[in-house]
Amino acid sequence: MPLNHSSQYSELTNEHFQAIGKLTVEWSNIEFLLGVLLSRLLVTPEFLARTYTDHMSCAKRQEAIKEASEIHRYRYGYKLVSEEQIKQILDINGQITQLRTTRNKFAHFCWSRSNDGEIFGTSLSGGIPEGRKYRKSFVSYTVAELADFHEKAYAMVEVLSELIQSLPEMEEEGLTSKVTGR
Repeated sequence: MPLNHSSQYSELTNEHFQAIGKLTVEWSNIEFLLGVLLSRLLVTPEFLARTYTDHMSCAKRQEAIKEASEIHRYRYGYKLVSEEQIKQILDINGQITQLRTTRNKFAHFCWSRSNDGEIFGTSLSGGIPEGRKYRKSFVSYTVAELADFHEKAYAMVEVLSELIQSLPEMEEEGLTSKVTGR
């Protein structure tokens, strides 16, 4: 039986559910914006790029962003995207990786209320109770920590949005003439 269904005292509170929901919404925004960022780095119209990025996990999008950033450095010598922008992209990408670890726990762990101010999550994975895998198989968060995760994710959405606006965009309008010369 799922942890939060085992008794009325283990059920998450509305405040817990609300905090998790806020984090989830902002994470969706981050994933979407990573796809937009990748489209800008690949000099591809955003809508067309979605046919590619829609099938990618967040981790794969981040890997592609890192690779595209390296290509802008090595092959294009920062002519399309500046060195400063590439450094910012790589820094943001690293921050998102840290947030993704937390987000993945919310998506894949089973959760229970420890008390009104804290929740407990576990992967319920098998194995002996020792080592790195075991230590990573459970976690507790306070309501304040959940609010902090939401604030970090919200701020990341703002930073990503601003960064994307500063990058060159391949507009769909006139794309045919750009490609064919007609």
